[in-house]
Amino acid sequence: MRVKSNWDLKPLYDVIAKIQGSANPDEWIIRGNHHDGWVNGAEDPISGQVALLEEARAMGELLKSGWKPKRTIIYCAWDGEEPGLLGSTEWAETHADELSQHAVAYINSDSNGRGYLDLIGSHTLEKFMNDVARDIQDPETKLSAWKRDQLRDIANAPSPERKQEIRQRADLRLAALGSGSDYTPFLQHVGIASLNIGYGGEDRGGIYHSIYDDFYWYTHFGDTDFVYGRALAQTGGSAVMRLADADLLPFEFGNFADTVQMYVRELKQMSQKMQDEIRERNRELDEGLFAATADPKEKSVPPKKEDVPPHLNFAPLENAADALSASAGEYTKAFARTREIGGATLASISLADVNKLLMESERKLLTREGLPNRPWYRHQLYAPGFYTGYAAKTVPAVREAIEQKQWKQAEQGIGVVARVLQDEAALISSAAQKLSAAH
Repeated sequence: MRVKSNWDLKPLYDVIAKIQGSANPDEWIIRGNHHDGWVNGAEDPISGQVALLEEARAMGELLKSGWKPKRTIIYCAWDGEEPGLLGSTEWAETHADELSQHAVAYINSDSNGRGYLDLIGSHTLEKFMNDVARDIQDPETKLSAWKRDQLRDIANAPSPERKQEIRQRADLRLAALGSGSDYTPFLQHVGIASLNIGYGGEDRGGIYHSIYDDFYWYTHFGDTDFVYGRALAQTGGSAVMRLADADLLPFEFGNFADTVQMYVRELKQMSQKMQDEIRERNRELDEGLFAATADPKEKSVPPKKEDVPPHLNFAPLENAADALSASAGEYTKAFARTREIGGATLASISLADVNKLLMESERKLLTREGLPNRPWYRHQLYAPGFYTGYAAKTVPAVREAIEQKQWKQAEQGIGVVARVLQDEAALISSAAQKLSAAH
């Protein structure tokens, strides 16, 4: 096979539109979708881009009627996503200092089609996004988008225990973000809480990045009457307006802490499983199992013996996760008391101080040094896998070190992530104390 690539330099054109906030103009809600595509690009990305344009049109109509958002809203149409997230990355890097100071959240979309609402993003926005999904009607079934997702998750759950959790848990879990679209620089480099939204699952046609991704295919096999384009505009618009107009930013840390505890358990189980598997395989080699069970008429090579992995010290990570859970509980109680007392309490405290801490909560999950061997990726909870590209790896500094059997690096990663989580817990406790001070 011969591969020919075009390395010409071409200009890229990002299109940026801003609605100035009336009360908190220095707090930004950013909404983006890319506009470039391979070949025709009807589904990827124009199906998402037209929904974003419809949101922007609706905002314009509201502005004409006298509405003004409390926070600044920035709509972005990115160029150069397909060759490598170029337009969004250059913009985010250029404005990194401003974004670190002003950005509340980034909401991304890309392709859109017929089916289920994808719930993917930062877990501090998990409850917020669940609430949005509850208020959006699925065009086909007339259920809420949330209920349809819940029933789909129950149908696909791999075990009775998982089905029971889905039924009993108040909110559906958001999947973690890896890479593959324009949220990457905002979340994993700058540390802005991010969401990726879109509908799909019932319209797969093998047209991805091909000449067949055109208007004919989309109107005959995709979202044939554009009702899911409308649903995406409703979903994105609702999320943007709620973030823009909330007195207290709708970050929530109970689900976040629960998910971090799950990640820590997964890492411990992975480490133990690797020990057990290598120990068992070494025993089978000593017993002559592979030689005895191999077909003598076929050439085969038994695996090599390996050193049994050492016991990793997960205590710092477990202690940090427990501290995070405790601080999340403090914030939940403080927020509940604030709601019980009502709006007068919110008016009597410095919301600006609390909101500033909430905005910084995702930044606390970054390190200046970034991940091992790829310092541009600075988020310590979410990253695309080093070898997977798109798929997310959670707690990547630890998880990938275990997968690669790099035990010293795994121990170092545990310490780094533990410190990050302890800092996050301290920030959440500080926000809780500021809320409680008004009671």
